[in-house]
Amino acid sequence: MGARRVSVDRYQDHLFNPADLSEAVDLDVERRKLILFAEAKLAEWTHWQVLGLPWNSSVEAVRAAYIDQVKLFHPDQYPGKRLGSYRTRLERVFRRVTEARDVLVSEEKRAAYVLATAPALERTRIEARRLEDERRSTERRGRLARHNPLLARAERISELLKRGRELMAAGRFAQAANDFQLVASLDPGGTEAGPLAAEARKKAGAARVAECIDRGLAAETMGSWPGALAAYRAALEAEPANARALILASRASTEAGDPGAARDLAEQAIRVQPRSAAAHEALGAALEAAGKRGDARKALERAVEIDPRLDSAKERLKKLRWSFLG
Repeated sequence: MGARRVSVDRYQDHLFNPADLSEAVDLDVERRKLILFAEAKLAEWTHWQVLGLPWNSSVEAVRAAYIDQVKLFHPDQYPGKRLGSYRTRLERVFRRVTEARDVLVSEEKRAAYVLATAPALERTRIEARRLEDERRSTERRGRLARHNPLLARAERISELLKRGRELMAAGRFAQAANDFQLVASLDPGGTEAGPLAAEARKKAGAARVAECIDRGLAAETMGSWPGALAAYRAALEAEPANARALILASRASTEAGDPGAARDLAEQAIRVQPRSAAAHEALGAALEAAGKRGDARKALERAVEIDPRLDSAKERLKKLRWSFLG
């Protein structure tokens, strides 16, 4: 059966196969078209296009777009529905969406990808600026080194500080921290580089934590609790006292069948944030899984006391109380 032309701007005159559109699945026609079109374009789209973003969009925009795409293309977003061949199509698109997110939030990979996918004119400008900057910098360093080593060092310090600030603005915090630390070693008496290096390291750690948590949440949506737990523990390696990572790791440990580890993680979260209702709820879930229903009830009651709007804790507490009555 031949394909027919569907002239809709959204789909760029893409040719849909009528057999694909008429498959007996629980998806409306527009959702089928969206999935088919995305699958067809995977090989030619850049990571920006996969996420529906303009070139060089911010890391924050990338993370937000990824969450939106998860809602559209993750197979688990269609519970109980007949998906037929569309399940495989969704999995293929979702893998590509995740790959795009991973590259564009990576401090190590993003810069090279931005340059590689830049429009021709912009790429020419970037390269021209880089070459000119390198030429001027080399000439200036040579002149200073020949005439006054102290001035050469001062110029180097100035360049490193400038580059470090540019790296910070671009979200490349680990590299910025390296530049600021080098400045501190070149100028031990200076007061500027040390605080900047500390700030950059802190932001680098926060970026790493956010990336790991995103990966863990994605693993959760696929029902992979061991994978989610591994991601949350990686976040804790970067920031051991991150309350959100501790709570998520506790929940994942409970779901993965390790209530002892879940309890330890939840108690750590409570020490970090004593008035975190989510932390007390995580502790209650861990205790319940360990068979300590009385202690679990106390932890859940504390969670609801701190945040009466925490419906998940209230529902868990309600079931626990009924089990006591039973």
